[in-house]
Amino acid sequence: MEEYQSNKSKSPALVIVGIVTLIALIGVLIYSELEKIESEEMQEQYHSQLNTIENYLDEGNCTQAASEYARAKETRDIIVKRGLYYSLGSHAKQAHAIVIAECFAKNKEFDTAVILLDSEVDEAPDYFLRASVIYKNAGELEKAEKAKSKAEKY
Repeated sequence: MEEYQSNKSKSPALVIVGIVTLIALIGVLIYSELEKIESEEMQEQYHSQLNTIENYLDEGNCTQAASEYARAKETRDIIVKRGLYYSLGSHAKQAHAIVIAECFAKNKEFDTAVILLDSEVDEAPDYFLRASVIYKNAGELEKAEKAKSKAEKY
């Protein structure tokens, strides 16, 4: 008789453990789905920001392009911190920074153009060749030479 009562008292405990496990599993599934949706929204926002940058550059609006670029960098940083979309690391940083800098340089706003450039990062040779031209036109010959030599290393 005692053996029968012992099995009976274990049954509710097993049911409770099963229910808690099921609830935890459902919670994890809901959380992962919400994360997926949020990630997709952030990536869409980032791509929209990149398109906006392109539109501003097509219009020759360097200031707005630079402003949108700063917002896109923040979005990209959040995406990368979350471990998503790994190819973002150099994409906007290289492609848009140099194009926006060239936009300012074309308008003879060399101080602003130079601010956008970063000669200390690892970028493609094309970036450094283009940056060296901007540095040279801005009168920063030492930085121009440094950027050019980095391009030639590749």
